Amino acid sequence: MTTRRDWAKNRSQRPSPDEDKPARKRAGSERARFLKNDRRRVRRALEPDYRDGERARRYGLSLADYRALQKRQGNACAICRKVTRVLCIDHCHVTGRVRGLLCHRCNSALGFYADDQRLLRAALAYLQAAAKR
Repeated sequence: MTTRRDWAKNRSQRPSPDEDKPARKRAGSERARFLKNDRRRVRRALEPDYRDGERARRYGLSLADYRALQKRQGNACAICRKVTRVLCIDHCHVTGRVRGLLCHRCNSALGFYADDQRLLRAALAYLQAAAKR
């Protein structure tokens, strides 16, 4: 079985699942898929309830649960307390439990340290030592 890496090495395109179908039929399904994705993209941009509900469902939350969490945090990041339009849903990768809402920067920082408390403490010690100089 070939993998994405194999295709990347050979600089070839991944074969489409409907490659053996006639070109006319394939073109119609591609157009329908494009239009469906386009409608979803527009709706996501224009309707906050749709966007937030879609995001919440990925983590097993309802839109009401998401809104309650947002209200509890005052529409602010749980770490840096900055108010932003879009907050990421932070969750534990081991248990899948939602921990809170974070801004993109704070969520990325936790992700880069792989939720390792030891590394986060080491980073804090480094910053404190550098500030004393």
